[in-house]
Amino acid sequence: MNICNKPPNKTAPENLGEAVPEVQVQRARRNGWSWPLHLFQIIAWLLYLFFALVGFGILVPLLPRHWLPAGYICPGVCFIYHLVVHLTAVSIDPADANVREKNYLGPLATFNRNQHAHVIENHHCHVCDVDVSAKSKHCGTCNKCVCGFDHHCKWLNNCVGERNYWLFLNSVLSAILGLGLLLLVACYVFVEFFVDPAMLRSDRHFDALKNHTDRWFVFLPAAPVATRASAILVTAGIFILLSLMTVILLGHLLTFHIYLMWNKLTTYEYILQQRPQQEAKEVDKQLESCPSQV
Repeated sequence: MNICNKPPNKTAPENLGEAVPEVQVQRARRNGWSWPLHLFQIIAWLLYLFFALVGFGILVPLLPRHWLPAGYICPGVCFIYHLVVHLTAVSIDPADANVREKNYLGPLATFNRNQHAHVIENHHCHVCDVDVSAKSKHCGTCNKCVCGFDHHCKWLNNCVGERNYWLFLNSVLSAILGLGLLLLVACYVFVEFFVDPAMLRSDRHFDALKNHTDRWFVFLPAAPVATRASAILVTAGIFILLSLMTVILLGHLLTFHIYLMWNKLTTYEYILQQRPQQEAKEVDKQLESCPSQV
């Protein structure tokens, strides 16, 4: 149906001279370390380093002495666990078993839509050129079939499928727990700075600075570096804002995946379910904007 008498979009070349291949020959990606790295992946590692350095190098050492063991151990375990599961989720190859058995990193076949309506037909992928399981989907970014495909995660720079889905969830959960604990520490330090700064100067390096309340130390106790109170406040404030935003976004992501597991859906299946509703709404909007003769 031609809505609003608009000319149809050109879907094929008018002459053979304009014909070009639909999909150029590409190479598949093995895991999240395959080139090119994604910008979100780099941002994720920079944030991890920032939270670890500021949290354990500046904020936790300012806790009272009787809180120091818990301040290091509780969020420290979460950060180490997150590092392990995150690295594993990035490094694992989520491809279908039959795809992994062949040398799929070389040039792949060019998909010809004139011969096949879909990349995967009758459990056979025409790009990977292997038979795949019923739950496998072909990822356009990684250019390979992924078993139990859920979604392609830009933060991991890797597909999330049957082989690394639980690692992905554990990575999100451990990040929320670790950041949440450090957020409590940062809020305590920020508030105590105005209520009773002496409570934050329990380390022995502050004994020589009793008469210099504006001078502070960071990276205690191993490598103390002198700084001013304003620097501590600004750093704690930035840490609180960034960690709060990150915890909210990760919490929303975790809640969404809990909803998916409750309804026994993957992210891919959820998007497919939402697509007809969105298309129907778009058609309704177009009809409302059309002249009455339509």
